[in-house]
Amino acid sequence: MNKFVSIAVLMAAFAAPTFACEKPAAPGSLPDGASAAMEDMMAAKKTVDAFKKDMEEYLTCEKSTAKAEAAHKELTKIADRFNAEVRAFKAKG
Repeated sequence: MNKFVSIAVLMAAFAAPTFACEKPAAPGSLPDGASAAMEDMMAAKKTVDAFKKDMEEYLTCEKSTAKAEAAHKELTKIADRFNAEVRAFKAKG
Protein backbone atom coordinates (compact mmCIF):
# COMPACT_ATOMS: atom_id res chain seq x y z
CA MET A 1 0.00 0.00 0.00
CA ASN A 2 2.83 2.41 0.86
CA LYS A 3 4.40 1.76 -2.53
CA PHE A 4 1.13 2.65 -4.28
CA VAL A 5 0.78 5.88 -2.29
CA SER A 6 4.40 6.81 -3.02
CA ILE A 7 3.91 6.26 -6.73
CA ALA A 8 0.71 8.32 -6.71
CA VAL A 9 2.46 11.16 -4.87
CA LEU A 10 5.37 11.13 -7.33
CA MET A 11 3.02 11.12 -10.30
CA ALA A 12 1.13 14.09 -8.89
CA ALA A 13 4.37 15.95 -8.20
CA PHE A 14 5.61 15.50 -11.75
CA ALA A 15 2.23 16.36 -13.27
CA ALA A 16 1.82 19.59 -11.26
CA PRO A 17 4.00 21.74 -13.54
CA THR A 18 1.77 20.91 -16.50
CA PHE A 19 -1.15 22.48 -14.65
CA ALA A 20 0.74 25.68 -13.89
CA CYS A 21 -0.62 28.85 -15.40
CA GLU A 22 2.47 30.46 -16.90
CA LYS A 23 2.41 33.73 -18.80
CA PRO A 24 4.03 33.39 -22.23
CA ALA A 25 6.97 35.58 -23.16
CA ALA A 26 6.26 38.35 -25.63
CA PRO A 27 8.11 38.31 -28.94
CA GLY A 28 11.57 39.81 -28.46
CA SER A 29 11.45 42.06 -31.48
CA LEU A 30 9.37 42.82 -34.52
CA PRO A 31 10.73 43.70 -37.96
CA ASP A 32 10.70 47.28 -39.17
CA GLY A 33 7.84 47.28 -41.65
CA ALA A 34 9.36 50.10 -43.67
CA SER A 35 12.40 48.01 -44.58
CA ALA A 36 11.49 44.38 -43.87
CA ALA A 37 11.15 41.68 -46.49
CA MET A 38 7.87 39.81 -46.94
CA GLU A 39 9.41 36.68 -45.38
CA ASP A 40 10.33 38.63 -42.24
CA MET A 41 6.82 40.02 -41.92
CA MET A 42 5.27 36.57 -42.41
CA ALA A 43 7.59 35.06 -39.78
CA ALA A 44 6.67 37.88 -37.39
CA LYS A 45 2.98 37.24 -38.06
CA LYS A 46 3.40 33.59 -37.11
CA THR A 47 5.25 34.58 -33.95
CA VAL A 48 2.61 37.15 -32.98
CA ASP A 49 -0.21 34.71 -33.74
CA ALA A 50 1.43 32.04 -31.54
CA PHE A 51 1.91 34.60 -28.76
CA LYS A 52 -1.76 35.62 -29.04
CA LYS A 53 -2.90 31.99 -28.84
CA ASP A 54 -0.64 31.27 -25.85
CA MET A 55 -1.74 34.47 -24.12
CA GLU A 56 -5.42 33.64 -24.63
CA GLU A 57 -4.81 30.23 -23.00
CA TYR A 58 -3.01 31.96 -20.13
CA LEU A 59 -5.89 34.40 -19.66
CA THR A 60 -8.34 31.51 -19.30
CA CYS A 61 -6.41 30.05 -16.36
CA GLU A 62 -5.08 33.17 -14.59
CA LYS A 63 -7.08 33.77 -11.42
CA SER A 64 -5.58 37.15 -10.50
CA THR A 65 -7.53 39.99 -12.08
CA ALA A 66 -4.53 42.31 -11.90
CA LYS A 67 -2.26 39.80 -13.68
CA ALA A 68 -4.92 39.09 -16.29
CA GLU A 69 -5.40 42.81 -16.98
CA ALA A 70 -1.63 43.34 -17.27
CA ALA A 71 -1.36 40.38 -19.66
CA HIS A 72 -4.23 41.72 -21.76
CA LYS A 73 -2.55 45.13 -21.95
CA GLU A 74 0.71 43.46 -23.03
CA LEU A 75 -1.13 41.48 -25.73
CA THR A 76 -2.80 44.66 -26.99
CA LYS A 77 0.55 46.50 -27.02
CA ILE A 78 2.22 43.74 -29.08
CA ALA A 79 -0.73 43.57 -31.49
CA ASP A 80 -0.75 47.35 -31.93
CA ARG A 81 3.03 47.41 -32.58
CA PHE A 82 2.76 44.62 -35.12
CA ASN A 83 -0.19 46.28 -36.86
CA ALA A 84 1.79 49.53 -37.11
CA GLU A 85 4.66 47.63 -38.76
CA VAL A 86 2.22 45.95 -41.16
CA ARG A 87 0.85 49.37 -42.14
CA ALA A 88 4.40 50.64 -42.70
CA PHE A 89 5.18 47.54 -44.79
CA LYS A 90 2.09 48.05 -46.95
CA ALA A 91 2.81 51.78 -47.33
CA LYS A 92 6.20 51.16 -48.90
CA GLY A 93 4.43 49.37 -51.74
